[in-house]
Amino acid sequence: MRTLAAIVAAALFLLFARPAAAHVIGLSRGDYTPRGAEVEAEITLRLDDAALAVPGLDANADRQVTPDEIARSRQALHGAFFGALAIEADGQPCTPSLDDAAFDPPDGLRLRATYACPVEPTRLHLRFGFLDSLPSDHRHLATVHLPHGGDVDQLAVLSRSEMDVDMGGGASHGFGSLLRGGVEHILTGGDHLAFLLALVLGGTLVAGERMRVGALVTMLTAFTVGHSASLALATLGGFAPGARFVEPAVALSVAYVGAENLFTRDVSHRWMLTLPFGFIHGFAFAGGLLPLGLPREQLPSALFAFNLGVEAGQLAVLAVLLPPLLAVRKRAWYPAVAKGLSALIVLAGIVWFVQRIMA
Repeated sequence: MRTLAAIVAAALFLLFARPAAAHVIGLSRGDYTPRGAEVEAEITLRLDDAALAVPGLDANADRQVTPDEIARSRQALHGAFFGALAIEADGQPCTPSLDDAAFDPPDGLRLRATYACPVEPTRLHLRFGFLDSLPSDHRHLATVHLPHGGDVDQLAVLSRSEMDVDMGGGASHGFGSLLRGGVEHILTGGDHLAFLLALVLGGTLVAGERMRVGALVTMLTAFTVGHSASLALATLGGFAPGARFVEPAVALSVAYVGAENLFTRDVSHRWMLTLPFGFIHGFAFAGGLLPLGLPREQLPSALFAFNLGVEAGQLAVLAVLLPPLLAVRKRAWYPAVAKGLSALIVLAGIVWFVQRIMA
């Protein structure tokens, strides 16, 4: 009966499994610059994200948006993005007019508009309503250039759960937004969560008192160090391997850690694995971040805030998972359950690997 139950569970898992693409999250960038009584707005995003907001953009449904299709969809793009992006100057609404919608090689779209405001703004309120038409994990990195005795760039990271931002008076939302983005990067990523669960299960499967919470924290910190190093290399150095290589590698890292739980009795070496695995995971995220071209002067603080959020998110997962597992780890049935979960993680990693190489 146990064998039959395992077969049924595996079959259901394979039937309903969906790709875990926590790293290929939607990202867009926006630059908003007041000039007199106008605000110049420029939005850059991937074509596949734009096609989600404007279903008719890919007119022939060949998954390849062409410059001609962009030209034919100018008004639809204007309505989907600038019609849904509300800008207020000192509490008074500004009116947008589309300036340009153009292909941004190799796979992006650049939209420009000018907002006419009743007054020359000293403070701006922006509501990014177009995020409602994009996936829930989409992030918009908005930079507002406000002159206050010199150019002051203020950064915010917006999502569907937080679409409004006020800019002006020297207040910057960048650090907190990026910190929260790092936490959400961990908590909303299926492969990240599977990877962390495999690490914790491995720590609780070791015999006797050899399991130490400090060892688990060291593993997670090594992962963050690797994640930070590759993300910094990608954004500061402009290098990141292609997603077709990195995303399957991430899936294999999940499968490997789950498989190791089935055979090893000592996980003290795991920080040596989580360090390079973190390096791979960081490149996977950078593949979406790199095309946005964040201003170089903002990169150090942005990377620090994001990776601090990654570490905080991992420690939060550890705080949730570890106490109940420690409470039951000495029960006679626990090793079989933990190894069964590890086997499912192996299966998930293999399924994600196949899905990603075939995508």
